[in-house]
Amino acid sequence: MSCPRCGFAEPGPVECPRCGVVFAKLDRPPRPATTEPAEGPAPLPGPRVTWLDAGLLVALVASVAVIVMRETAPGPPAPPVPAVVPRRAPPPLARSRPPSPAPESRVSASSAVESPDVVPALPGSGPHRTVAPTLDGGLPSIGPAVDPPLPLEDAEALGALSRLLEGREPIESAHVDQAEAIFRRHPGRSEAGRILGEILRAAARQARERGRTTTALRYLQRATDLLPEQSDVWLNLVRAHEETGAWREAERVARRGLSRLPADSSMHLALARALSRQGRDEDAADVLRRYLARGDDPAVRRELARLEKELLSVAGLARRNSSHFTVRFEGETDDALGGALLKVLEEKYDMLARILDCEPGREIPVVLLPRQTFRSASTAPEWAGAYYSRSDTRIRIGTRDLSPGFVPLDLERTLTHELAHAFIHSRTGGAIPDDVNEGLAQYLSGKRLGYRLDPRRAEVRDGRMKVDDFYDSALSFVEFLLDRYRQPTVNDLLQYAGETRSVDQAFERAFHQSYEKTREEWLKSLQ
Repeated sequence: MSCPRCGFAEPGPVECPRCGVVFAKLDRPPRPATTEPAEGPAPLPGPRVTWLDAGLLVALVASVAVIVMRETAPGPPAPPVPAVVPRRAPPPLARSRPPSPAPESRVSASSAVESPDVVPALPGSGPHRTVAPTLDGGLPSIGPAVDPPLPLEDAEALGALSRLLEGREPIESAHVDQAEAIFRRHPGRSEAGRILGEILRAAARQARERGRTTTALRYLQRATDLLPEQSDVWLNLVRAHEETGAWREAERVARRGLSRLPADSSMHLALARALSRQGRDEDAADVLRRYLARGDDPAVRRELARLEKELLSVAGLARRNSSHFTVRFEGETDDALGGALLKVLEEKYDMLARILDCEPGREIPVVLLPRQTFRSASTAPEWAGAYYSRSDTRIRIGTRDLSPGFVPLDLERTLTHELAHAFIHSRTGGAIPDDVNEGLAQYLSGKRLGYRLDPRRAEVRDGRMKVDDFYDSALSFVEFLLDRYRQPTVNDLLQYAGETRSVDQAFERAFHQSYEKTREEWLKSLQ
């Protein structure tokens, strides 16, 4: 018997000593083909992947991702971000689903808490918000949003308009339209609103200087329509109406401004001023009292104190009205005196309107107070017995005991003098030198100097002059103007002063030389 595998001649009873085959196994039935070992060399065992290997692999991928993000992100490079080893073990690589992304690549608030060095992109944050990690590694703080830059064309246009304002160059309608167009494109930009307001104000000022009052008012009205939340645009329009004596219009604008800015103290003062100029002092005081019930402002308190003092001074006085005047005087039942006062005032009104070729265009309040009350209630100097107030456009006169139905000659001249001031102020808006104002009021009330003034009395020393010297030199100067240029040219001077609000421009247009040059000629004539 030989071995059935290797052919050894004496294999033995159990197994072949040469090839080691067991003879009993050769008698078993064959296994299925699928279980037969494949021919050829056996495959090498695969490498074993450990948990440490997986962690290092994830850390390496995270580091590479951070470096790539840092290189591609805009702006200055961020500080180096250290590799972050995940706190939870990664899933086995043998699973069929793809591995989870590295913690540094997640854009969520939770990843920022787990890994403080990661800066999250918060929902709603756009290109105008800056998010930076805090020094202590906590959650980042977010500052206020920064306005995006204006388009280059609009930014350059605003710069050109700003330079135009600085140089006080002429403002044309095209400049106004350009500023408004930029504002409408960027309504939330404070710079666009500021430039638009200044352009409209400058355009109104220049139109007024050219005598185009209606155009000036239109520009100021346009500012209130476009910029209703700015207090100064309402105040500019109120002042424009005040300068023309349109107190009802000033009241209307002030009330509109208060409807938009109910807590603005300056708007309350503007409304109170407009009411007071219409003789409605009690209404004006109520406006200021209502404001002080909610807040406090020194200017409001001062104006209310002045109004209450005025109301106290006229308490108990009789009141009479005519077409141009409201007269208050002592003597409740003295109708004859009231009638005589109104008759004199209306006669002098007609005379001044004819000579000056203008009218105030509003009712003029006249208050005749007893001398003692006049001293305590008025702001006039001690030597004055009457005065016209530019602030409230009222004539106040301190009187002695008056006879029923009779106006003394000195009171008649005083009424004419102060009434002339009311005409001049209404015509010029106050843009007239004091010597012209006082000299013309004296001349129109019938006073004449009657002699050549000593030039030394017209000199101003340390900014001061004696009262008599000032009044006499003022009358002399006006007599010089009327003698050389006549009344119509002096009337033109008043008109130009009101239109330009400039003394020198008015003198240049009326007399073709400046105010100082005109005074020099007058002083030479006194030599």
